[in-house]
Amino acid sequence: MAAGVEPLGWSPGDAAGDDVVVRVEAAGFNYKDALCSSGHPGVMRTSPLVPGIDAAGAVVAGGPLPAGMPVVVTGNGMGEVRDGAFATFVRMPAAVLIPRPAGFPAEAAMALGTAGLTALLACDRLAELVVERHAVRDEAWLVTGASGGVGMLSVAVLAASGRRVVACSRKASAAAPLRDLGAVEVVSPDAIRDPTPKSLVKGRWAGVVDTVGGPLLADVLRAVRPGGAVAAIGMAGGADLLTSVHPFILRGVTLAGIDAASLPTHDERAGLWQRLAALWPRVAATFPVTRLALGDVGDWAAKMLAGGTTGRGVVIP
Repeated sequence: MAAGVEPLGWSPGDAAGDDVVVRVEAAGFNYKDALCSSGHPGVMRTSPLVPGIDAAGAVVAGGPLPAGMPVVVTGNGMGEVRDGAFATFVRMPAAVLIPRPAGFPAEAAMALGTAGLTALLACDRLAELVVERHAVRDEAWLVTGASGGVGMLSVAVLAASGRRVVACSRKASAAAPLRDLGAVEVVSPDAIRDPTPKSLVKGRWAGVVDTVGGPLLADVLRAVRPGGAVAAIGMAGGADLLTSVHPFILRGVTLAGIDAASLPTHDERAGLWQRLAALWPRVAATFPVTRLALGDVGDWAAKMLAGGTTGRGVVIP
């Protein structure tokens, strides 16, 4: 039996070494979970290991939190060094659990999950770096890899703040929901690439949320307007970045890495979850969410790694 999937007769009182047992009601499916499901050594730090870095559920027993309290928890080693949320229970210290906002169902919370936290952090960072320098509201803002969870939610957050958002995706099926979420234009990666070998090309983007990395990020950096910024959060297109210093020293472009796993404090996370609860009614009707059973995890992971998923998957144990 896989670690983390509790055997018949298991009791919450058996959770030695941790403070709180949470009954998992829903778990978000992230790219990191797909990597873990495939045995990727950079994610799977111990074996055997249950994937799942996002969980929403209710307290069962242990620690200072009352039984039945709705909570969410993301990261903190789940699905990397300790068994994760693709199970019926998770065991976590009380200090890392966040009270789930009132009226925010577990499945809705996990439809957003780490992807939503990352999108908020990326858009907030761009607002700090770009808006103060460029207050022109008709400038274009780009989101790459826009068919994924972070990409789609970044489109929604930027559009809600009044930005003119261009969504970049190679999936034609994502065009309609991206427009519904607020994109003014949906383009393919080839449409935004400049074939010239110059280190700088015409500045098109005030701000960029890049979820792809690799060659596409290098190409996008050449086209960021002076004083603009890129929030980098993914590497599905590659971890290497072959570029020059010209965008940074000749245009003052900022490349900002976004780390939702370790940078936000507990109080900041609680505030971000309140914002996600407020965001959900705005996107619920248009944001693609696929419900998965535990038995679907392997197939969904393979599909995600092959670039065949859109929006978010949510595992319902």
